[in-house]
Amino acid sequence: MTRDKEETKARILAAVGKLLSASGFRQLGINAIAREAQVDKVLIYRYFGSLPELLRTFGKEGDYWINAEELIDNGVAADSWDEEMVRMLLQLSQDLQERPITQEILRWELLEGNELTEELAQIREQTAIACLDYLRQNYPTSQNRDLPAIGAVLIAGIVYLTLRSRTYPSFLGIDLTSPTGWQRIEAAIRAMVQIKNEG
Repeated sequence: MTRDKEETKARILAAVGKLLSASGFRQLGINAIAREAQVDKVLIYRYFGSLPELLRTFGKEGDYWINAEELIDNGVAADSWDEEMVRMLLQLSQDLQERPITQEILRWELLEGNELTEELAQIREQTAIACLDYLRQNYPTSQNRDLPAIGAVLIAGIVYLTLRSRTYPSFLGIDLTSPTGWQRIEAAIRAMVQIKNEG
């Protein structure tokens, strides 16, 4: 019986992910999730209580944001804080482009807050703080820079351009659907962080 319950819960959670990825958050309701999971919607209420609780569980159990260890531990120490920050930002950009579910959660967050967007926001904040602490501890010259502000502006740009690429192929003439377009964005990130280091 317990195994059946766990299998059903897993199917329900998988259905949330599938719907988010395929149709976006606007199609995410109890009936649609039950259909996708091929279960009676009563089971969703029994196992999760409500749609908000289901979303909270989905957020906690999923891997929707790169963690600090993945961003920090690449086995190669950069010579300066700006090189290390650029490396982290580029890795974040690449990772986000490969996570369509995360993109949908972020899109949802721009319109309204809910249990799932709050869960992702907390994880994102914890990851960012851990990365900034790492930079401060390992690169003393970074301590006289406003790393949170620099990171906020650049991460916001990465997130926006990634989300935009799903609905509009270009921005200011840059093709957001091509590797060449993203190479231009990466070069701009490098240039902006280095300007901050020199300033």
